Amino acid sequence: MVQLVKTNKVLAFQSYFGLLEGTVAQMYGVAMGVDLDLKLMDITHNIEVFNTWDASYSLFQTCPAFPSGCVFVSVIDPGVGTSRKSVVALTKAGHYIVTPDNGTLTHLVKHVGVTALREIDESVNRVKGSENSHVFHGRDVYAYTGARLAAGVIDFEGVGPELNPDDIICHPTPEAAVSGNRVDGMIDILDPLFGMIWTNIPIAVFEVLNIDFDTMVRVTIKYKGETRYEKDVLYGKSFGSVKEGEDIIYNNEIGYFAVGTNMKSFVDKYNIQSGFDWTISLERI
Repeated sequence: MVQLVKTNKVLAFQSYFGLLEGTVAQMYGVAMGVDLDLKLMDITHNIEVFNTWDASYSLFQTCPAFPSGCVFVSVIDPGVGTSRKSVVALTKAGHYIVTPDNGTLTHLVKHVGVTALREIDESVNRVKGSENSHVFHGRDVYAYTGARLAAGVIDFEGVGPELNPDDIICHPTPEAAVSGNRVDGMIDILDPLFGMIWTNIPIAVFEVLNIDFDTMVRVTIKYKGETRYEKDVLYGKSFGSVKEGEDIIYNNEIGYFAVGTNMKSFVDKYNIQSGFDWTISLERI
């Protein structure tokens, strides 16, 4: 039997809406209409439009910093108004995720685990009077349901009918692979502000390859098999380990290797992107 977790009035939002109009504010307004004592906060509202992979990674990056009982609303919803399911997932860490079932839960399923899943019953958990609109479930369904759950107006069972967590829609998640002195992986995501690339290669791999800080590592980046970057790069503790404008491999804050340029954008400098077609190799030299 799944042990339910008591919510704590924390309600965090992420979306692809940006802040150019009042979309995010409307979700806030709906939540405040449920309970003015809710603690509302933002993860980001700059997820790339329709990019459920980046939405999934954002939750994977952010949720572990929060205590058990927090509720997260994620609105990256290219299938809004269609037959895609609207769900609330309970993770092994005790977080509730309100989201379309469209790949947004991928990384939490893989790295954290989902213990229970329920489909949102819109006959109960929907803003009254919004039934004739089918394009803003972020406000009418997700913010409303998330607020009701966070405020304790409903418990998890009050969300709606139970679903099988094994049926959650997930993206493929390739694993990094060690071969001799080299590890091969992919570029999972970009840091949009500072221009670093984050890989799917866990930092424990360098223990296997016997690579220590302040040593040089050959980095090869390919797009669809074509080499776009090949260079010997220092493995350093922080950006200050190299001169301004020099590239560096470092451990990011969630336990994976990243590559960047000190005081510059690695992404812009070399025109690198992320996704399954972008592979990266790190080799001991």
